[in-house]
Amino acid sequence: MTSHPSLETASEILRESRNPALRSLLEYWISIHPGDRLPARRHFDPLAVKQALPSLVLTDVERDPYRFKVRLMGTAVVSAMGKDLTGRYLDEAWPDAQDQPLIVDRIEVARSGQPSYRYGLTPTKFRLDFAPIERIYLPLAVDGERVDMILSMMIYLARDGGSGAAAEGA
Repeated sequence: MTSHPSLETASEILRESRNPALRSLLEYWISIHPGDRLPARRHFDPLAVKQALPSLVLTDVERDPYRFKVRLMGTAVVSAMGKDLTGRYLDEAWPDAQDQPLIVDRIEVARSGQPSYRYGLTPTKFRLDFAPIERIYLPLAVDGERVDMILSMMIYLARDGGSGAAAEGA
């Protein structure tokens, strides 16, 4: 059995990631990974990562054109953003985000089936405008191949680089 390339990418991200809750989520995603294909939403048990729940966002992936609809948004995310986007498309909430990592990185995850990690500043304005972030996008696919959901977690960091209390995962 050949390992899916997303496992190697996830292992590399695990070595780079800093936030313990984000690392726990990534370790859990690796543990539910079937090996030769992507995990599906049905493999993900939110109760297995209770500490991450407030910081999670689950988005549905639509194609032609790519759009991302928020299915679930954790309470820390809602707090950091100042609004709940559950049931809305990301491009409706941020009409100018089409060329920003918020959308571009999700498109790459949907196309490649590879997790995406970012640490640093983001150009997307949130309630905590331009705070440093640590975030991960994890692909999910009901058929193991075509990404139909993206599980994300984003942690806002204090301006001094320490871990902040608020998290955002859009």
